[in-house]
Amino acid sequence: MKSILREQRRSSTLAALSTVVLGLALALWPDRSVSLMCALLGAVLLVCGLFYLIGWFADKRKSGSPAFMLIPGVVLAGLGIWLMTSAESVVTLIQYVFGAVILFHGVLDLQAAFSLTRQRFRWWWADLLLALVTLLLGLVILINPFGTFAALVTLIGCSLIYDGISDLWLIFRLGRAFRDLERAANGDIIETDGREIR
Repeated sequence: MKSILREQRRSSTLAALSTVVLGLALALWPDRSVSLMCALLGAVLLVCGLFYLIGWFADKRKSGSPAFMLIPGVVLAGLGIWLMTSAESVVTLIQYVFGAVILFHGVLDLQAAFSLTRQRFRWWWADLLLALVTLLLGLVILINPFGTFAALVTLIGCSLIYDGISDLWLIFRLGRAFRDLERAANGDIIETDGREIR
C-alpha cells in the first residue's frame, strides 16, 4: 500500500488539477478547439506518465518497486504521445479517447479505494463509490447516448471535472491513510471506524 500511496501523491495531483481545467474548458466551449484540447491532454498525460516512470526508477533504487508499477507510466506516456502527434485524426474518435482516459482513471481510483477498504479506513465506502461513478461516466461516454457532438463534448468536460475533483479527494485520503500507517508502525493509536489499532 505504501508504494501505491507514494505514486499517487507524487504524480496524480498535477494530473487531477489539469483534468479539472481541461474539463472546464470543454464544458464551457464544447465547439472550440477540440484538436487543441486533445494536444493539451496528450501533453498532460505524457508528463504524468514520465512522473510515474521517473518515480519508479527512483524508488527501485531504494526499495525495489515491482515491475508492474511501470504499467501506468507506459500507458499514460504512450497515450499522450499518440494524442499529441495525431490530434486531427483523434477528433473523430474523441469519445473513445476520453472515455478510455476516464475509465483508466477510474481503475486507478478503484485501486486506491480498495487500498483504503482493506484498511477499513473511515468513510472507505465513499471512496469506493467515487471510483465506481468515474468508471460509470467513462462507460457512458463510450456508449454516447447523445445525438450531437456538442452535447458529447459537454458531457466529457463535466466528467473530467468530476474525475479531477474525485482524484484530489482520493489523493488527500490516501495521504491521510499513509500518515496513519506510519503512526501505527511507530506504536501510536489510530482510529478506523471506532476500532483502535496499536
